Amino acid sequence: MKTYFVAVALAAATVFSGEALSSEDQFNLEPASLDQLEKAVRSKGDPARGREIFLDTGDAQCANCHRLQGVGGHVGPDLDSILGKLDIRQIAESLVAPSRKITEGYDTYTIARTDGKILSGLKLKDSDKELLLRDGLGKDTVIQKEQITRIEKSPVSLMPARLVSRLSRNDLVNLISFLKSPAAQLELKGRLSRAWITGPFSRSISRTEPLEKNPDPAKVAVSSSGKLLQWKLINARADGLIQLAGPAAAKKSSAYILALMKSDRDREAVLWLDHSSALRLLVNSETVYSTKNPATNSRLSIRLRKGWNTILSRVSNPTGNSTLGIRYEPARGLRLTADRQD
Repeated sequence: MKTYFVAVALAAATVFSGEALSSEDQFNLEPASLDQLEKAVRSKGDPARGREIFLDTGDAQCANCHRLQGVGGHVGPDLDSILGKLDIRQIAESLVAPSRKITEGYDTYTIARTDGKILSGLKLKDSDKELLLRDGLGKDTVIQKEQITRIEKSPVSLMPARLVSRLSRNDLVNLISFLKSPAAQLELKGRLSRAWITGPFSRSISRTEPLEKNPDPAKVAVSSSGKLLQWKLINARADGLIQLAGPAAAKKSSAYILALMKSDRDREAVLWLDHSSALRLLVNSETVYSTKNPATNSRLSIRLRKGWNTILSRVSNPTGNSTLGIRYEPARGLRLTADRQD
């Protein structure tokens, strides 16, 4: 078993050590290349374009793991408390070679279980009886201590090195420009960046379904006809809109989009809605908004209770490409997300 762990570590180091980006056309961590990168960021960096790259879940994938202005995942460190302390070169290093300096508390652990399975991730909780591990996709797994045969801390960051090798030189310049622009980052505040989707259902948004009573992405959704449907995560586009897609979004149908909103107390809150088709929105299973018409920047006042609240939208999808955007008016103690994580 020990030999296996050494082999895994060596393989990971070989694949992920990433001292420089693989593409000859990309920047690397040599002093001359960093000089060019810093000059490019200062002279022609486009923070708005960089924000789109940050939100792009297919290429840079930053928002899959990192939170910024309340938007993003819970795998890596919260960037709001880090970026102000880093200069351009330090940000470049953290992107190109993330294992050089791992933020305290974000070490990767590899766990071998008695059933032969190997798990890797961040160790969130560690008690006498169990361990809570979060993997690179944000999935949390509770492992009983009696099921663990070996635990080892890895020198390799959970963030894959060379991830930004998918980006062009200009895209990397724009991404770093965004990460150094507090004003551009504020544009993220309040956005719903990903949500859960299930469907398809009938085109009529007024028809109720059993799942409206207690929408839960961890449970199978049951339609009024008895059909069993899974909830799937769906990411917003770079413009902040969720485009209905996949098996849940058949043409001439409707689908449900589910998000969760946490409040530190009972209160009023404000949502802003953008939708390209008919929409009915429910807060904690009660319909609070319904229209057959598209809308842009539609203001909606809602009542939240302390703790977690469900924000469920039934979206008509007549042409197969309907979009929905939800954002909240920022206020201390509010959070809009797809993940019930504290």
